[in-house]
Amino acid sequence: MHSMQKIVELMKEHAEFGPQSRFIDVGSGLGKPNLYVAQNPGVEFSFGIEVEHIRNVLGLHNLQHVLLEAKKFPNYQIGTNCLLQHGNITEATTFDPFTHVYMFDIGFPPTLFDELAEMFNRSKHSKYLICFHGPRLIIEDYGFDVELLKQIPTNMHGSKEIHSGYLYKRRYSLSEIENLPTKIPWNEEEEEVCCDPLFQDAYKTVKKGLNAVLEVVKEQIDKDMSAGRPRRSRKQIDRF
Repeated sequence: MHSMQKIVELMKEHAEFGPQSRFIDVGSGLGKPNLYVAQNPGVEFSFGIEVEHIRNVLGLHNLQHVLLEAKKFPNYQIGTNCLLQHGNITEATTFDPFTHVYMFDIGFPPTLFDELAEMFNRSKHSKYLICFHGPRLIIEDYGFDVELLKQIPTNMHGSKEIHSGYLYKRRYSLSEIENLPTKIPWNEEEEEVCCDPLFQDAYKTVKKGLNAVLEVVKEQIDKDMSAGRPRRSRKQIDRF
């Protein structure tokens, strides 16, 4: 109740956060927020992107353990609509298809905030922003087109750092945006979902279910393990 649970309860009460939501964690690290919301409230799609490779590998190991438990004990109803990806968020054009954009943004450089603001403002589906910077920076300095809904103190698990979490809502709804990313039809009965190409493969995989997600995670872990450590080059030492 000191950290992520407080944020989740805040989103559930004030930001329409539920099983229909699509959640992204920018800088997902070990994947704990993603695993959390895949279980509570059991979002449609929980996705994390992390630029540091080793942290993403550790996150994938965490995710694999959860997926294996879900496969072993199907009656436990473990949330598995989750994938973690190694990558740079700035390679995306928008945050679509995500409805809720979460980022523990302490330490993010100003140049990154500028790019994230542009991405958020031109996203069709992204309605809520959850971060740890106040309105003066988020709205006035970086230009996110949002308004503050709620503020809440959090005591982060592990580090014990105390930060204020901020819940924002975009100030307007987008009916049309030029150069929208590809729309993905899942089947004839479902409405097409606008999705940035950076997130397409992960979204399609999660839609296929547990076995597909587990296969992708195993393949990525095997690839990372087989890569091994880079070899060090030793300089030749002349002996006299």
